[in-house]
Amino acid sequence: MHSHTRRGFLAQTLGAGYLGASLMEQAFFRATLARAQAPGAPTNLFDIRKVADGVYAALARPAALVNCNAAIFENANDLLVVDTHSKPSAAAALVAQIRRDVTLKPVRYVVESHFHWDHTQGAHAYREHAPNAQIISSTATRGLIAEFGAARLKASLEGLPAAIDKYEQQMSAAKSGDEKAYFQRLIAETRAYMAEMRGYRPEMPDMTFDEDLVLHDKAHELHLAFRGRGHTAGDVVVLCPEAKVLATGDLLHSWFPFIADGYPREWPRTLRTVAGFDFAHVIGGHGGVQDSKERLGQFAGYIEELTEAVAAAKGKGQTLEQVQASIAPATLKSLAGGYGEFVSDQIVHTDGQQTFAKPADVIAGNVRSNIADIWQRL
Repeated sequence: MHSHTRRGFLAQTLGAGYLGASLMEQAFFRATLARAQAPGAPTNLFDIRKVADGVYAALARPAALVNCNAAIFENANDLLVVDTHSKPSAAAALVAQIRRDVTLKPVRYVVESHFHWDHTQGAHAYREHAPNAQIISSTATRGLIAEFGAARLKASLEGLPAAIDKYEQQMSAAKSGDEKAYFQRLIAETRAYMAEMRGYRPEMPDMTFDEDLVLHDKAHELHLAFRGRGHTAGDVVVLCPEAKVLATGDLLHSWFPFIADGYPREWPRTLRTVAGFDFAHVIGGHGGVQDSKERLGQFAGYIEELTEAVAAAKGKGQTLEQVQASIAPATLKSLAGGYGEFVSDQIVHTDGQQTFAKPADVIAGNVRSNIADIWQRL
């Protein structure tokens, strides 16, 4: 017998978890469905990969306003989720997908790996879904959210109409149907983001720590750790020793680093300290899962080599433009051996704004941007 009721439709759409949910959670699911059907909203935002027993990676699909990945740790009775994406609708969509594809267990803890918008702006959705869930961050990250969260979003929203104008020009010049559809999607997603984020106010973490916080659960232990400044002043990682999985946010991921808020001289040291943890898999903030420690050394080596090159040139009195012209990707040993190709391939396939970019252009553009950021941060 087929159900033609709205309740039956929602159960089919959102999974069996809908029927067993509380009234509050059912309301949350209905809101999730409405968000997913809104103009410009993608139908699927994440690919969920099982990394180890009780640990999953929610890998963000390409989007105009990038979403970060999430790490999902399944405890005996509940969940810990690392990072909340760029908007509440993305976090809501992930929770619905978890309940449909992974488990009906509620979210109990939300860890914000650092303060950047694409990792924190979805936290409000967890307030709706799980009012008793605790949002956890480092002490430094809480302070940075308070200082920069609202102001940076306001500034970014003011710049998006210009981005839409650019997408419309690029769509008019598109040479294929696929490319035209690509820019149409960017325009629709950007407009939807602008509408959703009007009136946004940052959700502040409930719990903070300075160095270590251990959650003892019947299923496993989860070690939250701050080991020094890197991508920001407050990056934390989450380690599950039993599963040998480390969630790192943007302290380590599969794209080029973003260094505008970073500490280029300290970052490699922080990474090498983290390398002392016992793990075999890394769920980073962007790109695919890393199934070894190899990329950590390459990521640290790239930041270290580029920082030394920029510092030396700046010490000789060269201008930023001269430094950018003198440091070509081909001169960087850290990008050799396939690492440059790995990172550029990851970006092309997972960054929604570089889908049609050439790998060589991705490498050159990111190196140039990293040089500028390091120049400002030294």
